[in-house]
Amino acid sequence: MIYFISGGGTAGHIYPAISIADSIRKIDENAKFYYVGIKGKLEEEIAKKEGYEFLPVTSMPLILKPSIKAIKSLNSFIKGVKTSKQYIDKYHPDAIICTGGYVSGPIGYAAKLKKIPLYIHESNAYPGITTNFLDRFSKITFLPYESVKENFKNKKNKVVAGTPIRSQFNMEIKDENHKLTVLSFGGSGGQKSLNEAVGGIFNEYKDFKYDWIHICGRNWEKEFHELVPELPKYATVYTYYYEFYELMKKADLVICGCGAQTLNEVSAMKKPSVLIPKMNVVKNHQYFNAKKYEDENAGVLIKETDLNKDILLEVVDKLMNDREKLKTMGENAGHLFVKDSADIIAKNIYEDLKK
Repeated sequence: MIYFISGGGTAGHIYPAISIADSIRKIDENAKFYYVGIKGKLEEEIAKKEGYEFLPVTSMPLILKPSIKAIKSLNSFIKGVKTSKQYIDKYHPDAIICTGGYVSGPIGYAAKLKKIPLYIHESNAYPGITTNFLDRFSKITFLPYESVKENFKNKKNKVVAGTPIRSQFNMEIKDENHKLTVLSFGGSGGQKSLNEAVGGIFNEYKDFKYDWIHICGRNWEKEFHELVPELPKYATVYTYYYEFYELMKKADLVICGCGAQTLNEVSAMKKPSVLIPKMNVVKNHQYFNAKKYEDENAGVLIKETDLNKDILLEVVDKLMNDREKLKTMGENAGHLFVKDSADIIAKNIYEDLKK
């Protein structure tokens, strides 16, 4: 069968789509996939790197409040739908799978217009604007956990499946032969509050008893190097890192934003974490993602409004000097991991298409 997959803007939307496709291949050996996304964005780069044929469309964040931007957004959406319909006519997909982000809006709506089975996956505690819009047309909407169902108007056609992650994020992977290491990152684009706090630590403290790896994000490459002109010896900084699991397995403590994909990767590798949810997200969903981990003693939550270099360093030092607490938090994080999520989704989609 032929499948279109779409999700983008951030790696947290892209890798679930690719993981689902990988799992479908296990049960549909003749499966053919096309990745639909925005030209020049991260999804094109990752999709091509992973070997997918890329089909570009136009799309912008959906703006609900009347404005000039809303008109531009609507025009971009209409153009994207038109292009998506042309792709459907050309390639005749049997199914379209969307994993969130505004990029998936046009192809998802085109699926409805062309009567192609649509399947969507929501990773977060609260569905985004695009997921909420597409849910009314979806044959099955896959959720990370049961309570998320309450945040949808339509409670039907929901399947709890967890959040798919790359197979390399395996909880059995361990790297014991390394110096104590902190890993910090705020998503593929970067997180201003975290970059500023970590940058402040790097500028003030020139010597540490442990290593610190920081990923500043693609949108922060220039700014972070201006913020920290000279790195201390214990610090290593990357803009982005494809084989991210290689860094994760070295980490004794992870400091991160709280997208669902990130947290599931943290859980899969049983890592203790300091959680810094971004504020400027739909319905503050990152906070609710993080709160679940704090409640299970799997992470320490710091609100962005409270974050600065001194508070972050105090929390990090306290945890890094308490190996038993780190171990307990890591084990608790592992309990939150839903194994075989991509396989569950793939099986449901394939069986539904075979009906």
